[in-house]
Amino acid sequence: MGNQGRMTPWLSSLYFAKGMPRVVIFVIVLLMLRQMGLTMSACLCGVSVMYLPWVLKVWWKPWVGRVLNYRLWILLTQFLLATAFGFLACLLSVEGAMWGLLVLISWLTALHNVAADEFSRSHPLAPHHSIVQELFRKFALVVGQGVLLVLAGNLQIFYRHDMLYAWRVLFYFLSGFFMLLFFWHIWTLPRTRCADEADDAPSLPQKQRGWYRGVFFLLFYAFAQAMVGKVSILFLIDTFRNGGVGLSPQEFGFVMGIVGIVALTFGGFLGRKAVRRFGLYHCLMPMTLCMLIPCVVYVALSYWQPRELLFVGAGVLVEQLAYGLGFAAYLAYLKLTDYRECGKSLMALSLLLGCLVSGPLVYALGYNAFFVLSLALSFLTILSSLMLRKHITLNS
Repeated sequence: MGNQGRMTPWLSSLYFAKGMPRVVIFVIVLLMLRQMGLTMSACLCGVSVMYLPWVLKVWWKPWVGRVLNYRLWILLTQFLLATAFGFLACLLSVEGAMWGLLVLISWLTALHNVAADEFSRSHPLAPHHSIVQELFRKFALVVGQGVLLVLAGNLQIFYRHDMLYAWRVLFYFLSGFFMLLFFWHIWTLPRTRCADEADDAPSLPQKQRGWYRGVFFLLFYAFAQAMVGKVSILFLIDTFRNGGVGLSPQEFGFVMGIVGIVALTFGGFLGRKAVRRFGLYHCLMPMTLCMLIPCVVYVALSYWQPRELLFVGAGVLVEQLAYGLGFAAYLAYLKLTDYRECGKSLMALSLLLGCLVSGPLVYALGYNAFFVLSLALSFLTILSSLMLRKHITLNS
């Protein structure tokens, strides 16, 4: 118990470090690119490329533990992330270098995530440590989407709306922060190898009857919501004249980084409890209907365009709570699959495709018609759930 108690400091900081870069590349960078004057299509298509490391993870993950041990991977990726954030701050005005560094950061983030998960699995964990992992991963989302964006907004005011300089300061801060994490983990991460860290090459999954229904579910259950997820970020910060609701970075940080993350976490908790109690088969269709609520909320917000932060925050609270509840079914099915890594890659591919197609669509249609189209495409969510229920019946 003594060793497990001493494990908490490095475990909490490791999972905080695991969550932070994902927020940077999928939320903060999207906002930054839009403020730098890129079109919505360019922003969304560019960010969709950042999902590639997760799409391809099923092939490269087995080789990670063979090249270096996971402790060295953690330290190396944190040092390189610190360096990459520093170079990004210097080269924000050089478009080619900026995109190259963002792609590099996405690959380093994926490598760091794999190394962190495998390193923690190779050490004996007490039951409460799973709560520590989830708590600090969510805390990273709150800090990234909330505190850092509030800081970015205040920096823009301080530097008299010199947005480029404000973003540079933020990335210098991230560079210093990851360098501190690097030195902290040199000291705190255990050097002993408590379990076999070598990954074996994955064996092919055994095909079950109706296996293609599971593949369809993983690709299309959250496809419409993946389209809405990134566009909603741009919608919330865009001006009223362009069809958005005009949130400042500080207001966005509060609404999405605090209210949204708390609602998402609570929704996910309720969803997991429901699946454990009633089973996935009985929970699937009610949770599927919850997945339609985010599309409905943004259709309403895009037509209404409320100016009061209270109404925008209430809409985000409802849609994030519903999304967390509905997505619990997706995660529950992932745990049931014979080949989870393939499932995770399909999930990443769904997010990539949703983000990729949303760029040209929102550019051509505008926010109103785009959100209506995403609601119409939610029939794929319902269809995938109906097919999965039949798949579960076939293999029960």
